[in-house]
Amino acid sequence: MGETEPYYITQSKRFCKELGMDPNDIAGPQRFLTKEELFIKTKVYSEILEVVSYFSTKLLDSLKGTPILISVSDSNGYLLHMAGDETIKSTVDEFGIKIGCLFTQEDTGTNVISLVLQQRHPISLIGKDHYHKFLHEIACYGAPIHYTDEDHLLGSVSIMVPIVFQNPLLLTMLSQVVDSIERELLLRKQNRKLNILNQIMISRTRNGIIVTDKKGTTIEFNDFAQKIFNQSSSTVIGKSIYDSVLIGEYFRRVIEYGAKYENEVLTFTNENGDDIVCLFDAQPIYEEERLIGGFGQFRDITDRYLFEEKMKEAEKQALAGRIAAGIAHEIRNPLTTVRGYLQFLEKGVDASTSQLFSNLLIPEIDRANKIITDFLSITKPSIKEFELIQVQHFLIDYLLKFLKSESLLYSVGLDIEIPPDAKNLTILCNREELLQVFINLFQNSVQAKRETPLKIKISTRVIHEHIQFIFRDNGKGIPLSILAHIFEPFFSTKDCGTGLGLPVSQKIVENHKGTMQASSDGMGTEFIIELPIHKLA
Repeated sequence: MGETEPYYITQSKRFCKELGMDPNDIAGPQRFLTKEELFIKTKVYSEILEVVSYFSTKLLDSLKGTPILISVSDSNGYLLHMAGDETIKSTVDEFGIKIGCLFTQEDTGTNVISLVLQQRHPISLIGKDHYHKFLHEIACYGAPIHYTDEDHLLGSVSIMVPIVFQNPLLLTMLSQVVDSIERELLLRKQNRKLNILNQIMISRTRNGIIVTDKKGTTIEFNDFAQKIFNQSSSTVIGKSIYDSVLIGEYFRRVIEYGAKYENEVLTFTNENGDDIVCLFDAQPIYEEERLIGGFGQFRDITDRYLFEEKMKEAEKQALAGRIAAGIAHEIRNPLTTVRGYLQFLEKGVDASTSQLFSNLLIPEIDRANKIITDFLSITKPSIKEFELIQVQHFLIDYLLKFLKSESLLYSVGLDIEIPPDAKNLTILCNREELLQVFINLFQNSVQAKRETPLKIKISTRVIHEHIQFIFRDNGKGIPLSILAHIFEPFFSTKDCGTGLGLPVSQKIVENHKGTMQASSDGMGTEFIIELPIHKLA
């Protein structure tokens, strides 16, 4: 041992001697990972081994012609990787050194892996620096690998060459390689953190996010975007955004021309059939001055849009109400006057003129008054009193009593069906107004009957906290082009119709906090009136 021998090498040799090791023996590793343990360990170290392998290949290429073996261990000293000269590989294999073996001073004596992990700085063992003589013809250089941001020891990288090729520059080169490895590992670690933060930001945002690369291929489609479009990321990521009918052209202009968009209103129907309204922003993504992709953001404003539409509708109704009130005031007074004079004059005219008054003129004035009354009922909220009533009582004891005579008069087959779970349910309603709705529907069915006997069925169905009254007939049905307009005031296909029956009925249902919908086919027409169930305390 020379005077310049580092203290840790001296201590290691003393330790080996105290253990009773014979320097003339061949000492090899005594402990090994099982196949399963090695598989798990290699998987845990996969990124580190990938980076080390990359830079090891560069080192081997730069030292081409030099018999060199590069090995990688974990932080405990287990050998996980070897690469380089096949002759040296076969030599160390004879010593029992193989992937999965554990380097310790107790088993293998003074070795570069154990010392590097112990001292945590670059170390060289040249020839006689080793305790065992069979290693005196070998020069070993080693350096630890850390996560430099937290000084966390990951393992070691070491190189082995025949002693004739020993050179102090090899330790310098190895240190430089390890420095590059550590920078790359730190960069990857920081990128993982950034990716996690990005994922948290993207997943937590209440906006839909779409990101593409410079070719328009979708690379990010966050959870909220999946909810808006009702599509999973697997059906979108990896596909060209240009294929999207909704936003493909926007992204094409963003990526090809650097265009920017802000607060573009987009409306569409998702796969569930839900109407969606969004504000859409889009802009290019640059790395320095190079375009690398496109970014799109959706803000779902469906609820706000619907609220604004309701407000507009309310304003229209308020305006219509004011107009209607004016019409009622301006028209009803002269109509009342004319009707009064007709009744007065009716007594002093001849029989034919009197018949004209009573059979035509006065009924037409009354009809005009009814049109005004119906129109006012659409534009003004109901102010009539509501009462609690059981479903069975309303349908059987009230509605059926009124419709039974009408059914006999028009030879209509009338059937009312109430399932057991609906009989005792209670609704809050004005029974007279609700009766008017069903009478309107009944009259429409009678007017739309075919040559076959007309049949009307009224049934109920419980849906969550609501009850549905289903009114169905087997009449002519309503063409699709007409069905879309049946709730519009004054829309009618009848020569003598006012077009106010169904709008008035819908308004009554809405005043009861319910909804009214219609569907029709070749077998007849169906109206569904849905009202909230009132639970008794």
